[in-house]
Amino acid sequence: MDVVLNLAAEKNTATAGKPAVYQGSFTLTKTGDTFLDMRTWGKGIVFINGINIGRYWSVGPQQTLYVPGCWLKTGKNEIVIFEQKNDVMQKSVKSLTTPILEELIADKGLPK
Repeated sequence: MDVVLNLAAEKNTATAGKPAVYQGSFTLTKTGDTFLDMRTWGKGIVFINGINIGRYWSVGPQQTLYVPGCWLKTGKNEIVIFEQKNDVMQKSVKSLTTPILEELIADKGLPK
């Protein structure tokens, strides 16, 4: 995972329940520290502008991922998410101004 592929040129064969790679972009008029809200995602890794932001899992402990403002740029930014569980096909990622630190969600087969 050291090269970011251009998935826009590839045919979308993603299906729920199988690992998938999501790729997109977002545009900023100003930069600053933020947190990605990963509560609706399953389990995976996030890259922004080629930088590994971190991993997430719906059962925790991380429900948000910290994105330092210095890793973002004014204008177009790229995001790639490797989603291992992919139980639900995703269409967007939300950001938050503060992290979620004490919210855990039970996963199938794991104790609450």
